[in-house]
Amino acid sequence: MILSSSPTKGWLALWLALTTIWGFSFFFIKVASSFLDPYEQTFARMGFGALALIIIVLVTRRKFIVSGPAIKHLALITVMAQVIPFAIFAWAIHHISSIAAGLLNSTMPLWTAILAVLMLPEEKLNPFRVGGLLLGFLGLLVLLGVWDVNFQSNWLAYTACALCTIGYAFSAIWTRKHVTPLNLDPISAVATQLTIGATICAVFAIASPHEITSWPITGILAITALGVLGTGVALVIGFVIVKRAGAIAMSTVTYSIPVVSTLAGVILLKEKLHWYEPVGALIVLIGIAIVQELIKPKSEKVSVAA
Repeated sequence: MILSSSPTKGWLALWLALTTIWGFSFFFIKVASSFLDPYEQTFARMGFGALALIIIVLVTRRKFIVSGPAIKHLALITVMAQVIPFAIFAWAIHHISSIAAGLLNSTMPLWTAILAVLMLPEEKLNPFRVGGLLLGFLGLLVLLGVWDVNFQSNWLAYTACALCTIGYAFSAIWTRKHVTPLNLDPISAVATQLTIGATICAVFAIASPHEITSWPITGILAITALGVLGTGVALVIGFVIVKRAGAIAMSTVTYSIPVVSTLAGVILLKEKLHWYEPVGALIVLIGIAIVQELIKPKSEKVSVAA
């Protein structure tokens, strides 16, 4: 099976870097939550990310996005895929482990498949892909451990994390329908998104009644890394991977992020890993692979080979 026509050495190092950065994002969120409330954390995260990309735009002499229609679409995307999900994860991390947050983040492709069918006429579901969706949602229930007292006492935080990834899925579909045809420079576009998002979050951060009473060095380093690396640089790496190896290679990051986030939670934060979390995540990922047609029916494989 040929995954890409590009030499692996041209993008594998970047793929590993992206997996590591996004996998550690949930560790950074947990550490930063020790002194920032969700609004402050989301503002700082997007602010640092925007600053990093603005510097890249200036150094590489790109043009900033000033078109009205483009800014309208980018503003909608940043609210759905960044402002809301980032704030929800920052809030939920006070109630659930970074391990659970990282695993729940991997459910995004399930929502993408559903929204693609609803919003893109060319996307079709066959019985096998429907089965993949059902398997994915069964895996989600297992991942949540809906029978466990831990879920029952923090069900809102778990459910919010699972549902807010719909924003990521919506953003992917909306970008495909409305932003891609505009042929915007991706780095300039993301810089604009994060700038808009940071501006929105600044209002909520200023209005927040929370008072920062300490500035721990670990927390400061965590929020800086989360913004510059996890929110800014990571997006640039993602664009390079897509250019060098294609979208399929990029999509496989979904499968590896939970491994890194789980190891970081267990080793660095000493969090407890429940048996049903990795089992549920594995079921979800198998369902995603079926929906994305990375796994196909045997009969279809035979007909293609013939």
